[in-house]
Amino acid sequence: MSPVDQTKETSAKALLANGVQVFNDHLASKIQAGLGRPLPQMEVRVKNLSVSADVVVGQHEDGRELPTLTHTIKTAALKLSSSKHVVHKTIVRNFSGVFEPGTITLVLGQPSSGKSSLMKVLSGRFPQEKRVTVEGEITYNGVQQHELGSRLPQFVSYVDQQDVHFPTLTVKETLEFAHAFTGGELLRRGEELLTKGSVDENLEALKTVQTLFQHYPDIVIEQLGLQNCQNTIIGNGMLRGVSGGERKRVTTGEMEFGMKYMTLMDEISTGLDSATAFDIITTQRSIAKTLGKTVVISLLQPSPEIFELFDNVLILNAGEVMYHGPRDQALPYFESLGFHCPPHRDTADFLLDLGTNQQTKYQDTLPAGMFKHPRLPVEFGQVFERSGVHRDTLARLEEPWTDELLSNVNEFIKLTPEYQQPFVENAIMLTRRQMMIAMRNKAFIRVRGLMVIVVALLYGSLFYQLEPTNVQVTMGVLFQSLFFLGLGQYAQVPGYCSIRGIFYKQRRASHVRTSAYVLACSASQIPWALGETVVFGTLVYWMCGFVATVGNFLLYELLVFQTLMAFAAWYFFMAAVAPDMHMAKPMSMMSIFTFVAFAGFVIPKNQIPDYFVWIYWLDPIAWCLRAVAVSQYRSSAFDVCEYAGINYCTEHKMKMGEYFLSLYDVPSDESWVWLGVVMLFVIYAVFMVLGWVTLEYNRYES
Repeated sequence: MSPVDQTKETSAKALLANGVQVFNDHLASKIQAGLGRPLPQMEVRVKNLSVSADVVVGQHEDGRELPTLTHTIKTAALKLSSSKHVVHKTIVRNFSGVFEPGTITLVLGQPSSGKSSLMKVLSGRFPQEKRVTVEGEITYNGVQQHELGSRLPQFVSYVDQQDVHFPTLTVKETLEFAHAFTGGELLRRGEELLTKGSVDENLEALKTVQTLFQHYPDIVIEQLGLQNCQNTIIGNGMLRGVSGGERKRVTTGEMEFGMKYMTLMDEISTGLDSATAFDIITTQRSIAKTLGKTVVISLLQPSPEIFELFDNVLILNAGEVMYHGPRDQALPYFESLGFHCPPHRDTADFLLDLGTNQQTKYQDTLPAGMFKHPRLPVEFGQVFERSGVHRDTLARLEEPWTDELLSNVNEFIKLTPEYQQPFVENAIMLTRRQMMIAMRNKAFIRVRGLMVIVVALLYGSLFYQLEPTNVQVTMGVLFQSLFFLGLGQYAQVPGYCSIRGIFYKQRRASHVRTSAYVLACSASQIPWALGETVVFGTLVYWMCGFVATVGNFLLYELLVFQTLMAFAAWYFFMAAVAPDMHMAKPMSMMSIFTFVAFAGFVIPKNQIPDYFVWIYWLDPIAWCLRAVAVSQYRSSAFDVCEYAGINYCTEHKMKMGEYFLSLYDVPSDESWVWLGVVMLFVIYAVFMVLGWVTLEYNRYES
């Protein structure tokens, strides 16, 4: 069966029946025919790239204690009081190189060698901080990195070392969401571009692209050998799921989607057996050779078979470039420096040992003109800068860009948007994902539901049909109800913190918009907030004997629902602004107690100090409590002069409802009810904006 016939079958397994290479050949030939030109490619040139950071070194030790609130405060105090100095640390020094399309490059290096930082810089994912300095020039088909800006992730994918995923999503769901985030605009543009061949060629190319788009997640699953676990949840340390090696393959597959021209993979073989790692690298080599992609992969200890799959090798040690050039020239180069690889030693292990205290066993007779073996990484770097391999690289950097690469800029790169999925679709897809995750937390749903019912029945039975003239009890029930429901939203903080790293990864990859993510997280809380409001509010309202009218009841439900949503947005902001969960939890707890203290019940408004009264006007509990109290006591049942034999107009110069509101310094004008509705919406919106600003501009990324 030919690959053309295979595209008629609705199965990724059928598409890959003749192997990855045949599938890639078929894909490349059909798309090239429709484009009327070779596939778009990307060449990356780097000139004199240096990355360094100013590290503050203190005289105290604080790494032996758990990161509690007390420990954090103590550490901050010690940092202010103790002597400290700034150390300038070089991460990558003076790297120059060319990564050509259609090639696959291996990056070798010991831990802390700078290889991860280099790959993050090349992919545009390196966090920009004041203490970090990045110098040098990086160009993609002649376009400077800063000119591509936020569009760079659409061309360059980066696979991180960390395997961060939603633990309750299955392997297939994780990959399907990644595909949905990156494919919508891509398919539409493909239909516009595949018009340069004959009618039949264009039709075949379009069918091929549509088939690829339809089955892309399944194709990635087949390529990565995840068929047997595709319907298994990812899991984490607390939830059993796929194995560590399978999770690593999911991390690799998640960044495969979209028409990327360059792929950077950081330590993708961790946890994989040699056969699986070999298959993955073989697939990447096939993609590079057939589709013209630029592939760069860092590995710690590749086997000889895997090492042979690479075209070029880059060796880093302590930020120094010890070698960067053709793989088959690496051994001859180091032999010219007086180092010999024994027959029993793997080439990659031999190269990794150089520049360390293990290199002495490889030292051989010094060649003519050399007086000693290079020993430190900086010495290897200086020797390499004088080598012929490095001179060839510098000469390659000065060559003019080919017309084909420059044409890719105008025809493809400049026309690519920052996000492939429109905002509305992105928000809907994210909301669907968040709802799916929330629905699978069945233990939390059951426990929270039971707690809401039990506490509501407890309040309702303790304060059954309370007397409205006992304003302290009435206000207390309203206040305590809001406190309980608001405190219940605190349970979302650990969840928000745990998924923050996933958001960082997907935002850097331009999978999701920050605004769409914030909206989705908030929208996913609506069903739970609405359910708690209806169940808890209904039981408490009617059992406690509040004003028995539909209008007052619905208004009460609306105000309570708004308050819950405001607290959900506030805790989302707390999880975003705190450095980690250990700080987010106490910060959130302190904030809820602050809202409680300044809500106007524990401390009436007229007793709040002037310099704290602004908290009262920003407090969602205060606005809800005030609006509900006014709606109750200004209702027709209580907006009277005489009640229970007492004429309040005569004795207190105000009606019964106004009098009891005045005891808690609550304004009695009915406009405060609808002002409360408006202000609670405004507070909710402000908290959401704070969460968006924090996630967009203040990320805790290493």
